[in-house]
Amino acid sequence: MSKEQAFNRLVEIREEMEDMIRETEQLMRKEFRGEYMNAEVYWIAHIKNAIGGMGYHTHSTTFLRALNSIEGEVYDVEDEDEEEEENYFE
Repeated sequence: MSKEQAFNRLVEIREEMEDMIRETEQLMRKEFRGEYMNAEVYWIAHIKNAIGGMGYHTHSTTFLRALNSIEGEVYDVEDEDEEEEENYFE
C-alpha cells in the first residue's frame, strides 16, 4: 500500500468514525435518553474531541490534526495554520 492509499484510507476511517458517533448519539438520544444525558457530556464528548472537527476546540492532538500533518508529507504541501483544524475536509 502506498502512503497516498494509506492516507486516503485513514481519511475514510475518520469519516466513518464521525458517522458512527452521530448514529450512536441519535440512537441513544431517542431510545435511552437518561443514559444519553451522561454520555453526551463524557464519553461522546471525548470521542468527538479526539476525532477533531466535530465542534470541540482543543489544543491537543486530534485525528484530524494528524491527517492534516500527514497530508503535507503525502502530497508535499506546506502545513496551513494549525488553528484551521478542518482544512483537509473543507
